[in-house]
Amino acid sequence: MITVALFRNVNLGHPGSPTGDELVEAFGGPAVARSFQSNGTVVFEAMDPENASAAAIIRLRATGYQPTVVIRALEQIRRAVEDVPPVDPGEGVYRSMISFFDVRQFPTVRLPFRSPDGLVEIRAMGPDCAHSVCWKPRQTAGNVTGCLEQLLSVPVTTRTVATMQRLLATISASTH
Repeated sequence: MITVALFRNVNLGHPGSPTGDELVEAFGGPAVARSFQSNGTVVFEAMDPENASAAAIIRLRATGYQPTVVIRALEQIRRAVEDVPPVDPGEGVYRSMISFFDVRQFPTVRLPFRSPDGLVEIRAMGPDCAHSVCWKPRQTAGNVTGCLEQLLSVPVTTRTVATMQRLLATISASTH
């Protein structure tokens, strides 16, 4: 089963983050895992993805990293990408995003939901992911992850829609 580990706040090779090789080794090595880009995304194959993920987290913690990670089956990622709401080019959106999280109790949120600073708009949300857009009128773009973490009270990891589309294309190309 192909599974994706989406780490939060990982910038491979930078201080406080593992290298791509360390992440891959934590999941069992290059025969079963590969790192995608430098954002802490790992694609791995395992008969029991939950146990493989738990073992990887234990290995990473043993080397000093304190990872926060969300695990999703490839089909969940595919559905999340397929369900991205369209964006009108006239809106001036900086990025369209997909965020992943695990909540025990899903809150009632009226959508679309705008962040207090107006730079993030959550347009669709379910119990395991959210679709949002952000704007960058100045030097800093809207903080999608922070907005959702405040709203949901759980760790959230976010990727651009384009990154997730590239991930799916890469996996598709390597399995055919």
